[in-house]
Amino acid sequence: MNKPLSLKRENLKQILRDLFVHPLYLITHPIKGFDRFKREKTGKSYVAWFYFVMMIIANIIAFNGNDFLVNDNKPRDFNIFLIIALVAFPVGVVTVANWASTALMDGKGTMKEIFAVIGYSFFPFVWLSLAATVISNFITYDEIVFFHFLNTMGAVLLAYMVFFGLMGIHEFGLAKTIMMFVFTVVAVAAVLFVILLFLSLIQHVYSFLDSFISEFKWRFW
Repeated sequence: MNKPLSLKRENLKQILRDLFVHPLYLITHPIKGFDRFKREKTGKSYVAWFYFVMMIIANIIAFNGNDFLVNDNKPRDFNIFLIIALVAFPVGVVTVANWASTALMDGKGTMKEIFAVIGYSFFPFVWLSLAATVISNFITYDEIVFFHFLNTMGAVLLAYMVFFGLMGIHEFGLAKTIMMFVFTVVAVAAVLFVILLFLSLIQHVYSFLDSFISEFKWRFW
């Protein structure tokens, strides 16, 4: 009778370990942790997706929940689709750009692993951002520094985890990792250029078709 309950408790403990203990281990032991992340497949896809979604939620909460002392956002400007895009689009572009650039450098990481690293790297930013939102409602003007400290620390730890995570999954040394980030930035710029070029082409085609239809209606209708 107690077996199903015991099994559920063990599953819950494993989920908590995956969501909190393992990401904390990656922060405190980045080289060893991300080496195991790659070789022993200790990373879980659902954890990466969980923190990807939590990143969106944290941004939504920050937009609406930060106190007026640190929040210039207007409720009427809130757009959930824009917030989702501001998280999903950079993640997608960086994932593709890093995979494309490391393919030329003999990187060992797959696109799935790159996304997993980025997802896990959201862990510190999410919780520190939520903590910053909470304390923003209790601090005075002179204590705003604590709000900015939490957000800055979250961003620094995010970059820290991305750096060591990509180093680990691609099996690069320090110099090659730095070179990889330079190439990734160039690849991101190239992807953005192609996207902007494509959007510009669509706009021109739309303008041409709109003018053509208007002219057709004017002449024959």
